[in-house]
Amino acid sequence: MTSTIKEKVEQLRETIRYHDRKYYVENNPEITDYEYDQLLKELRHLEKLHHELITPDSPTQRVGGEPLTQFPTVEHKLPMLSIDNTYSDEELKEFDHRIKRMAEIDAHKDIEYVVELKIDGVAIALWYENGLFVRGATRGDGFKGDDVTANLRTIHQIPLKLETSAKKQKIPSILEIRGEIYLPNKEFQRLNEEREETGELQFANPRNAAAGSLKLLDPRITAKRHLCIFTYAIGYLEGMDFKTHMQCLNFIRGFGLPVNPHTRLCKNVEEVIRYCSEWDKRRRELDYMVDGMVVKVNSLALHDQLGATSKSPRWVISYKFQPEQAVTKIEQIVVQVGKTGTLTPVANLTPVSLAGTTVSRATLHNFDEIHRKDIRVGDHVVLQKAGEIIPQVVTVLKEKRKGTETPFTEPSICPECKEKVVRDDTEVYLRCHNPFCQAQVKRRIQYFASRDAMDIEGLGPALVEQLVDKGFLKDYSDIYNLKYGDLVNLERMGEKSSSNLIHAIEESKKRDLDRLICALGIHNVGSHTAEVLAEHYDSLDELAKATQVELEGIYEIGPVVAKSIVDFFQNKHTQVLIEKLKADGVNTKKLATQKTAKNPKFFGKSFVITGTLKKYSRKEAETLIKYLGGRVISSVSKKTDYLVVGEDPGSKLDKAKEFNVHILDEEALEKMTLD
Repeated sequence: MTSTIKEKVEQLRETIRYHDRKYYVENNPEITDYEYDQLLKELRHLEKLHHELITPDSPTQRVGGEPLTQFPTVEHKLPMLSIDNTYSDEELKEFDHRIKRMAEIDAHKDIEYVVELKIDGVAIALWYENGLFVRGATRGDGFKGDDVTANLRTIHQIPLKLETSAKKQKIPSILEIRGEIYLPNKEFQRLNEEREETGELQFANPRNAAAGSLKLLDPRITAKRHLCIFTYAIGYLEGMDFKTHMQCLNFIRGFGLPVNPHTRLCKNVEEVIRYCSEWDKRRRELDYMVDGMVVKVNSLALHDQLGATSKSPRWVISYKFQPEQAVTKIEQIVVQVGKTGTLTPVANLTPVSLAGTTVSRATLHNFDEIHRKDIRVGDHVVLQKAGEIIPQVVTVLKEKRKGTETPFTEPSICPECKEKVVRDDTEVYLRCHNPFCQAQVKRRIQYFASRDAMDIEGLGPALVEQLVDKGFLKDYSDIYNLKYGDLVNLERMGEKSSSNLIHAIEESKKRDLDRLICALGIHNVGSHTAEVLAEHYDSLDELAKATQVELEGIYEIGPVVAKSIVDFFQNKHTQVLIEKLKADGVNTKKLATQKTAKNPKFFGKSFVITGTLKKYSRKEAETLIKYLGGRVISSVSKKTDYLVVGEDPGSKLDKAKEFNVHILDEEALEKMTLD
């Protein structure tokens, strides 16, 4: 190999990196896609001929070959703390006053703030050593996150090697940059359209899509999702000092990493308020979701002086936008049947733009809700999205009524199978008790195959519809009798997708007991309750024999849930389904118990954690308690043994005192583990 080839390879890399920056960061391409592809093709060819020239930072190495088996855990050098929220101009002013009081600054003196758009995405940390990208991790619990380096390498906006044209800008030996991974709205729409075509569940919003894409084990799939990034801070830096946050952002920008162009330096809190108000009105202009603004003190000296609580820095606050509302008309109220026969009223609406999407349907929750709000067909209603995700009817504009609106009458028979419906034990929901109702069958199968249950990839709603309608599936137990020939000629199915699905079905037989319990679709039993049950029973047979009294003795299992479980397993139709699952080789036993100590000191004891712990992350504390045989639960009751209290405890502390629950601080907990 001649030095000329080596020089040619390096020259190609530099040229490609330059054009990556022009296209992905500056949005100012200088060459056509074809010309770019030719450069990349030439580099791949030379690296194929000379393997010894391949380096980790080469543009050809963005997408690896083999899927990963897991995401290792990474400890952050400095914690990625959360940010306190505020929702009004007055609270922003109070934040400004608080900063001045704590820093002993004259109340009439202005403080500079940097105001950034709050991207609704996934927080990550990028770690560079001597200019090379070596690791990327999710925020996780703030102290530890998942190593998603392979997937982050697929994002062209993230340079694999830091380069700068500025003469004074040096490349530090260690640099951690923090940012937000997001999915542009157009990509989100494209991705959901593809998933609809293939029968997969659609993502609820762009943030969920970005998070799911970042946690895929196969980087080749992540690469096709076209994720993007905006960087917003230096997490850790060796060998350099800055005076302001804005200087840090300019430093990051100098390496070609994207910093949001709408970031602004404001002279005082009044400018901050005006800028937040401006973007509250303009946010729909963007091709990505923002749910507020982030306001940061510009002076890094003030950052050090103000410090942080155990939860969040004191020098930053998030200004959250109020939920966007829209007025539309209810054209029709239809009734959907769920997997356990619950009837849910849904409003078909005159399509209206709301929070970045076109909304044409909204759940009305239950029939009592319709009566309470007096919702009628033909009414004009105010909509908003709960958590910017789920459209809901806030109120009826009764002043717009013309007298032609029609009150809704709740059904007495199932809209699908025409069987009689009855009120459930809570007297809130109507339910169809016909186990052969086609709507229930389809929902049960969809739920059985879903990610939180048996996780059968490729068996989405559209395909389930086809398989039920054509008679291949009469319930979820029939999934394990599907053959390649049943699938290959169906709409949108081919040889590869059919083979992949058969393989996914076979793999699902090995799922652990809690997954199967969840998948069965027991009324009132979701993934968490399934985990609780799997902790107490070693097999499905044991659970099926449990009495209501026995089940009620399990913490977090109340009378309603216990009755649902007993009724489910006493049902003859259920018993037939479970026997078929066993006959087809589906695992019905606990595969592996959680690792516990030889002499579990906390055996049979229940713990609740409140507040922020200093020595442990919440996850670490939970793991320690479980290792010693204890159980960590979410709420305090008379049956709770211990409440572990950190900084800023919530109302759980008051409840624990009311119930005379033993209260432990971190030191007392640690002492108990050592005694």
